[in-house]
Amino acid sequence: MRLIFYVLLSAVLYFQVQFSAFSIEQKQPDLVIYTEDYKPFYFRGDNGEPAGSVTELVRTLADRTGIRIEIHLRPFRRGLNAVNTNKNHCFMALWRTAAREPDFNWVGPLQIDGFAFFALEESEISLSKMEDSFPYATGAVGGWTSTLAARKAGHPNLVLVDDDALNLNMLKQGRTQLWLGGLLSAPYVAGEQGISIKNVFTVEKVDLSLACNPATDTSLTDRLQVTLDSYTIKGGNAAPGQSEEQFRSPSLSIPGQRQHAEQ
Repeated sequence: MRLIFYVLLSAVLYFQVQFSAFSIEQKQPDLVIYTEDYKPFYFRGDNGEPAGSVTELVRTLADRTGIRIEIHLRPFRRGLNAVNTNKNHCFMALWRTAAREPDFNWVGPLQIDGFAFFALEESEISLSKMEDSFPYATGAVGGWTSTLAARKAGHPNLVLVDDDALNLNMLKQGRTQLWLGGLLSAPYVAGEQGISIKNVFTVEKVDLSLACNPATDTSLTDRLQVTLDSYTIKGGNAAPGQSEEQFRSPSLSIPGQRQHAEQ
């Protein structure tokens, strides 16, 4: 009788282990995606989960292709380091530049963006080239393409932070005179805070794309790219609620904020 009991117990434990292993395997994501706080494209929503127009676009693409994804919000350099060291890991999203092109497996463009120098509305600063910004303390995010470009150009007065929102605070408090930020994100964040800023010099317009570790399974990224291409070609929005014209043209209407001509 005792022997039968142990046999039955062993059988139950065996199937529990097998079922648990199967459940874990079923729940494993195909792609792990890291992102940062970069409104309005990706940020932490009211429920604590990643939100934003590009976030919803990537979720839509994954749903349509049957790819399981897991999205984590992390500081930029921490998230990018995880992507650089792990296959099937992606960063949402990076500015797709010629220098970065060979370093990642790309899906995009998810959005047309860029970077520019911003000043407070009342500022008299005027720039016609990047070098004109050198005399001014300039807030910038460490590791961003815009920051690397400014450093390469020889900017001597960069004030580096890990969170782009801190750049707005420094500008408002007078600790910096310029903010080197996203062409669309900086005005959006400032508008949310009721702070008027102006674009004093657009450095570059560039694609925002999903950047995946080069060892990532290309069948996954290829499927996402095909779905994205089909999505936009058929007239679908590149970001939910956004027209194709808005997607292709880097402009964003900020309530209560006057638009400035790009220089």
